[in-house]
Amino acid sequence: MNPSTVLLLGDITGKGCVGLRMLTAQLERLGHEVLALPTALISNIFRLGSHESLETTDYLIRTLDTWAKLGIGYSVMYVGYVTGSAQAWALCGAMDEARSRGVQVIVDPILGDEGQMYRSVTPDQADAMRLLCGHADILTPNMTEACLLTGTPWQASFSCEALGNMARSLGEGRRSVLITGAAIESGGRACVGLDAQSGGQICLPYEPVAGSHYGTGDRFTALLIDGLLRGRDLAQAADAAQQGVRAWILAGAHEKR
Repeated sequence: MNPSTVLLLGDITGKGCVGLRMLTAQLERLGHEVLALPTALISNIFRLGSHESLETTDYLIRTLDTWAKLGIGYSVMYVGYVTGSAQAWALCGAMDEARSRGVQVIVDPILGDEGQMYRSVTPDQADAMRLLCGHADILTPNMTEACLLTGTPWQASFSCEALGNMARSLGEGRRSVLITGAAIESGGRACVGLDAQSGGQICLPYEPVAGSHYGTGDRFTALLIDGLLRGRDLAQAADAAQQGVRAWILAGAHEKR
């Protein structure tokens, strides 16, 4: 098995370099082999308004079974966008089986941003994300998603202590958590969380770039995976990832998608 092979499960969007398109491009550019399986085919990014989508659960599960028979392995498994609880239940077994083999499973619970759930997310999809979180090694919610998953009322900013409490609630002492893009009451932003392996708390401040920037979460996750595969601990990988995202925004690369 190639130690830098990554399995990506998420949406493939026809127009808009997000989801699997962004993750695959970044990881392959960094020298990793990518196994990309769509949870859904989506015509375009949701913020354009209407869209068409095709759910792919049966194909996805059959492909995972076929790859297992062929001996095709991977060292990291990422799960992002899912279509609902039925698909999530189908994936839980694959996630648990992968973890039993020492594969690190990362879940990005795609639910919302800026204090609101995405208009495209249904209550069933929210339940699906909560289910998947229980089968992960690492969770990477943004601040909105951390609030939604823990039932915490939204605020424009939180204390480091409050964010740490959310991370502990999500981690349940069994999984690592990185709350990304968190606004800190004392000023600035940070990636806040905890490392379940070391038991250490994580607080990584960074200087935000003004404006709205799309695709940053996917970019962060790709760089995080790259750092972990290169032997960095969780805090080191997260810090390098958020600095890489900031450099990407300043270079204007996000505007060329």
